[in-house]
Amino acid sequence: MTLIWGGLRGGMSIALALGLPESPARSVVLAATYIVVLFSVIVQGGTIKLVLEKLTARKAETTS
Repeated sequence: MTLIWGGLRGGMSIALALGLPESPARSVVLAATYIVVLFSVIVQGGTIKLVLEKLTARKAETTS
């Protein structure tokens, strides 16, 4: 779960977008893909510490 939340899933999306055939829509799809991946890395990656702390606290509650 932490890898998904951290935004480490963008490589496949970018590779698929780069593999599209040349067309007017390709540049739009490529730009949108980069925006979504950057959002994932910056916003979700920036909150990874908080997510890990909450998961660790929840695990400690269940084991005690």
